[in-house]
Amino acid sequence: MSNMYDSVCYKRSFLKEVILRVDFGSRVETFMRALPQKIATAALQRFPLAEPKKAQTREVTFSGTAVQAKTEESMEWVYHGKNREKSLTITPEALLVTNRRYESFEALREDTDHVLRTLFEAQKDLSVARVGLRYINILDVAGDAPLLWTDYVNEEMLGIIDMHKDAAALTRVFHIVEFNYDGQQVKFQFGIANPDYPAPIKRKQFVLDLDSFFVGALSQEDVSRYIEAAHERIQALFEESITDKTRALMDPAA
Repeated sequence: MSNMYDSVCYKRSFLKEVILRVDFGSRVETFMRALPQKIATAALQRFPLAEPKKAQTREVTFSGTAVQAKTEESMEWVYHGKNREKSLTITPEALLVTNRRYESFEALREDTDHVLRTLFEAQKDLSVARVGLRYINILDVAGDAPLLWTDYVNEEMLGIIDMHKDAAALTRVFHIVEFNYDGQQVKFQFGIANPDYPAPIKRKQFVLDLDSFFVGALSQEDVSRYIEAAHERIQALFEESITDKTRALMDPAA
């Protein structure tokens, strides 16, 4: 898709977390006990704090009427940015990058590409089954009307709030909308999640949680291309969901 928002950039944002996940097609047994030095070096170049930890996986199998459970211990290879603003986790099943102080998509891509490129070089038979990107925004603005969002959010998304006569008793107003764009899956969760749930809504917060992913037998080139496509779709949906007043709060870059 062509992205009309390519040039849009803000000095501030309402982002709470950005998550990029790559699921491997099959478990990489090598990573159960050790991470190849080449991959560890690449990880440390972008995420200089290493904190590996042990994890347990539980597998349940059924054979006729018998149920068997097996627990295995493996390692999670965890790395952080120097201020813990971002994290990288490599497990036998997946690679996960999380960012809690997001700067730009370009910076996220550079971090991810650097590690992924080395991962594919070190593991020649590596396969990928899923790649996804998720942006969690929480609009947190001043005001004493926690159900009134027309100044900040596309009012076409707000109809269900107005339909309730007993608004003072509302504890949560949340939607899930899912799309399939020729294989590109998008899950859009939005609304008033209410951090004080199940108490009635008092705080003025609105969630825009956008998740886009692709599933299949994916090559290294597919992964890179689909991360870009996921970002484009998420950016477009976000821009369509907010108003100029929200944009002004984020201070658009010139």
